[in-house]
Amino acid sequence: MTTASRNRRAIRRWWGLLIAMALVAAACGGNDDDGDQGTAGPAADGEQTAAPTEEPAEAPAEEPVEEPGEAPAANSAPEPAEQVPETPAAPTPTPTPVVLTASYQGVTETEISIGVAAIDPIQINETFGIDIGIFSVENLYTAMAEDLNQQGGIHGRNVVAHVAAFLPIETTDSERVCTELLEDKKVFVVIGQFLEDNALCITELYGHPYVGHFGENAERQARSNGLFFATEMKQTRQRVGGTAEMIRAGDLDGHNVGIYYEASPDKEYVDAIRPLLEDAGINVVGDYSPGSPTTDTVANEQNTDNISRRMEADGVDLILNVSNVFGIINSVQRIGWDVPIAITNGQAADRLSIPDDQAIEDEVLARTFAVTTNKPTREEALADPGVQRCLAIYEERFPDEPLDLSNDDVLNGVVNHCRAFALAAAILGAAGGDVTPETFRAAAEGLGTFDLPAMAGASLSPDKHSAGSLVRRYEYFPEARTWLPVGEPIPTDPVE
Repeated sequence: MTTASRNRRAIRRWWGLLIAMALVAAACGGNDDDGDQGTAGPAADGEQTAAPTEEPAEAPAEEPVEEPGEAPAANSAPEPAEQVPETPAAPTPTPTPVVLTASYQGVTETEISIGVAAIDPIQINETFGIDIGIFSVENLYTAMAEDLNQQGGIHGRNVVAHVAAFLPIETTDSERVCTELLEDKKVFVVIGQFLEDNALCITELYGHPYVGHFGENAERQARSNGLFFATEMKQTRQRVGGTAEMIRAGDLDGHNVGIYYEASPDKEYVDAIRPLLEDAGINVVGDYSPGSPTTDTVANEQNTDNISRRMEADGVDLILNVSNVFGIINSVQRIGWDVPIAITNGQAADRLSIPDDQAIEDEVLARTFAVTTNKPTREEALADPGVQRCLAIYEERFPDEPLDLSNDDVLNGVVNHCRAFALAAAILGAAGGDVTPETFRAAAEGLGTFDLPAMAGASLSPDKHSAGSLVRRYEYFPEARTWLPVGEPIPTDPVE
């Protein structure tokens, strides 16, 4: 194998890991002021009230004089007393103005600087010949920031977006972008597509908030001191929700299940789904892991093939995969093992061309299915009002650089960035004038339920830092060379 060939296969493996996670705002209220509760209310319209007097009621000051043609005075009603002046309603309090302060790095009285850590599709294509959907991420964020600022910004502050692109290989380029955004550009919050633990550079090392497209789990959240947020469903909830639906549908009944995972943090997912399987009476043969992939493609394949052969020898007749989709699928193809594979990773929902990139045969993919995070179809995305507005914002500002929306990869990428920007802007708006990591976290945790582009019913709370909460079933369709959704999205239960 040549070095160029090995590099190409390495990036494909790393991109497979990327797509595993890549899913690449709020109501206001008030209260009525009832005034002073100790003050009597005004008389009803037309109602007479007795005028106060010091004379007894039975001794009028003077006799009334009868006018010709009038009824006797004794039968006359007393003249209307003077109306008691109505107590004016207390004025509605003037809202307390938002005081804008230079409260933290990246936050001044007039601006908020945000960073964008984006996977570089142009560099991936130029270097490795793989098209993952090419468009100008910088133009998209420029358009969204300009539109937001024209609408008044965030409490009058303008948003300034700094975009930095990186290659998703190992950690070097991710660390470079982290340093560039936090130390050189001095941003406050980062919107990002970092893989694995690389976002911890933002949250754990620098102590700034991060709004990712994906990647939140319990360990990263703990290390981030609550500053890690994401649009895509929390990784553990994704796996638990998918597995629970597989159990409900009977997909795992009668099978000897082997749970497959790769990177060591993924053991969290295994530990979360095992009780579900045991409670349902599913026979779990064991947990199997070849370890985290490296840039050594040959070693990766050998390690995965060894695990596949061990599962086969142990009698596994269905693989429940909670990690990177394509490593294990490629492996069973290489060793010729005809085993079904159930997928919980969001890769299967991306509807990309990776089956072709990976040269996986239809007969192998036909034995796979997924229940994983819900991602909208092309038709669903283009019909979504939030997506339509985001596209219009871009097209208004860059009419000479149209987006190729016939390319699903481009459309998915644009939707992902629009959604992440909308979430970050909603949190910043809720944080008020004194924006710090602490107020950002509190604001996010208080958002409740809201809609994002192509994600209805999103929510954040103190116990939920990832907005999504729906899974969906996906099956492989040979004519499309990818997985397509079957049925409607399915709500999931909270996961600790």
